[in-house]
Amino acid sequence: MSLKFSQNAPSFSLWTEDQLHALHLASLEILEQTGVTIYEQEAIKLLKDAGAYVDGNLVKFPAWLVEWAIASAPEKITMGNRDGERTMRLEAGVVSYGMGTDLPYFVDPTTKRIRSTTIEDIENVAKIGEYVANYDFVACNGLARDVTTRLADLYHFKALRTYCKKPMLTTATDYDNMKALIDMAAVSAGGYEELRRTPTMILYAEPISPLVNSKEAVQKLLLCAEYGIPVTYASGVIAGATGPATIAGSLAVGNAEGLAGLVMHQLKRKGSPFIYGLVFSVMDMHTTISCYGGPELPLGHTIVGQLGKFYKLPTYGTSGATDALTLDAQAGMESIFSIMCAALGGTNLVHDNGYLGAGLVGSLSKILLDDESIAFVKRFMMGAELSEETLALDLIHKVGPGGNFLAEDHTAKYYKTETWYPRFFNRKSMEGWLREGCLTTEQRIDGKVCELLESYQPEIISAAQLTSLDEIIAEHERRVSKL
Repeated sequence: MSLKFSQNAPSFSLWTEDQLHALHLASLEILEQTGVTIYEQEAIKLLKDAGAYVDGNLVKFPAWLVEWAIASAPEKITMGNRDGERTMRLEAGVVSYGMGTDLPYFVDPTTKRIRSTTIEDIENVAKIGEYVANYDFVACNGLARDVTTRLADLYHFKALRTYCKKPMLTTATDYDNMKALIDMAAVSAGGYEELRRTPTMILYAEPISPLVNSKEAVQKLLLCAEYGIPVTYASGVIAGATGPATIAGSLAVGNAEGLAGLVMHQLKRKGSPFIYGLVFSVMDMHTTISCYGGPELPLGHTIVGQLGKFYKLPTYGTSGATDALTLDAQAGMESIFSIMCAALGGTNLVHDNGYLGAGLVGSLSKILLDDESIAFVKRFMMGAELSEETLALDLIHKVGPGGNFLAEDHTAKYYKTETWYPRFFNRKSMEGWLREGCLTTEQRIDGKVCELLESYQPEIISAAQLTSLDEIIAEHERRVSKL
């Protein structure tokens, strides 16, 4: 269930409204004076006709056009699950957590070794995704190597749809794959108009930092606008590599890239659903790794969350990511810190939970660890209610000095909601922990993963829908075989 802010929720603000406005103006300056490169002719024509300056593939955006696009995109997006039930709302005051996409490696749930990702891993992700209560949407968390590479998106979609009902975040290799994914989503939605009214998937697309828009990325962006599929056009800017080494400078570049995508998207079809945001990281100059752990990513994404509120747009975020390659202290620390910052910053669609290895390694056990951490953070974000009932002065007077509150009705009423109870973290006494074999948190989680894969049977889609998905995939297998 999504995290909804209550009146008692902790509040947090990193930048002032003036600072957010200053960054916005800096991005407008980049778009107006530096410009972006675009390699998609329909988008270039749309921009030129709208009043942008076009010189070949270089496009410069007047500030008013950017402001128009921000105002034209919807402030709220409602997502549906596989059955069309409206289960996730991307709007101010609501944080929804889920997985990420396209990890080339995976931790084998049996051997615990890191190996290439398979389509079976994606199916297992879907099964675990249906189980975890604190994930609001699902994604493949892998890039299967044992299917046709160009069509991996389609195989991922089928695996996720087969075993999980939740709304889906996906990628697409190109225009043809995106159209195939829309066709596949329409199968369970009951048609294209039903899919437009209650979309069940979100596309993650991105420009190339700094300030380049590929033909494939823009074609997918425009196609989503045409069919009403929510899309994020999230810059993957890396401070010190594809952006300035400063957080502010890289955010200015990434923000400009995302706003350029928003303009193209809204010119294609005004009012189509767009999720603002960017995937900010930093370059570790000692290792050349794009860091997913550490304090900088959640710091930058907290500012992105504030910018989303500034623009009044649903906002894309990141959490649960770590540079660690196993479920160790580093993985737990980095992941829960980013999960907490996502909640405090108020980003609405928070992806990449379940990641290991700086965004390269998927893990079923990490999905469960982050589920536990999200539950932890949700309790913190409930805050502490102050009322006559919660102060309980009459009860305190009744119990008096030396008494206890264990048998009181007030305790029975509140102990479950006021106190968070973990599933995997230890709260046993030392004697109890020793008696049960000194199990670590990782061992408990690994055991639960094996139990779920062996016994948990989610409701799969109908045979008719499976046949339709297979037919779409077969059609595109024939297409790519001719390339």
